[in-house]
Amino acid sequence: MTTGKPVGDPDFDWSWSDEDPSWVPPDIDITKPSPARMYDYALGGKDNFEVDRKAVEQVATVLPDFRHLARLNRRFLVNAVRIMSEAGIRQFIDIGTGIPTSPNVHEMARETHADARVVYVDNDPIVMAHNRALRATVDGVITVQHDARTPDTILADPKVRQTIDFDQPVGLLFIAVLHFVRRDLAADVVSRFRNAIPSGSHIAISAACTDGMDPKTVAKTEAVYQNAAAQIVFRSAAQVEELFEGLELVPPGLRDVSQWRVEETAAEIRVQAGIGRKP
Repeated sequence: MTTGKPVGDPDFDWSWSDEDPSWVPPDIDITKPSPARMYDYALGGKDNFEVDRKAVEQVATVLPDFRHLARLNRRFLVNAVRIMSEAGIRQFIDIGTGIPTSPNVHEMARETHADARVVYVDNDPIVMAHNRALRATVDGVITVQHDARTPDTILADPKVRQTIDFDQPVGLLFIAVLHFVRRDLAADVVSRFRNAIPSGSHIAISAACTDGMDPKTVAKTEAVYQNAAAQIVFRSAAQVEELFEGLELVPPGLRDVSQWRVEETAAEIRVQAGIGRKP
């Protein structure tokens, strides 16, 4: 089946793709693991390929609690959306959303605000396929195909502008995505979004952190991701804190994701998490 539009076209309609579960978008390279599909597998999903499963199993030889870490990150996302919603935020942009896993951002937001609007952003065609298929009929919820490293393009997208009112507070989510963005670029990405949103907006970030990790484990983890579609970039806690420049940290501040308003055993990959409010 064809739509008459190239696969890279942001308006390409992926919603029909779930009719054939064996179908693979023509621009997918299934010889390389995808972080989004690896994350899906770690969470127990089915939208992944053998190369992704092998990569996760390889990570698990270095980090046996990798799946535990994926669940911790997901819980932080759920808590972040709940906290933002309770603060009165009714619109969200989820950057690097990944393959849909319930509860989704719009499901959580609409527990507090039935009219909450959500923009999901990702550049992975498989993510686009499943996001658009599952959310095609949900009013006020859209998925757009963009790279997290191009904030100006995301902010200028007409569909984003139609869904999000940038005169009202926005909830921005960078959950487990900025550790796939270069250290020197990530701070600029966050600042461009921060400058585009009004006072009262919130930004949630979780990112891989070297503090508390064995250097050998860091090196082995980086080696696993070396052949993936995106390489992992570890930061120090101080470098993660720099991402919150110009924001007021919401209690309990910046913590390991295992200790952010909960108390669980930390994973071997340390992930710093926090929510910042724009004053």
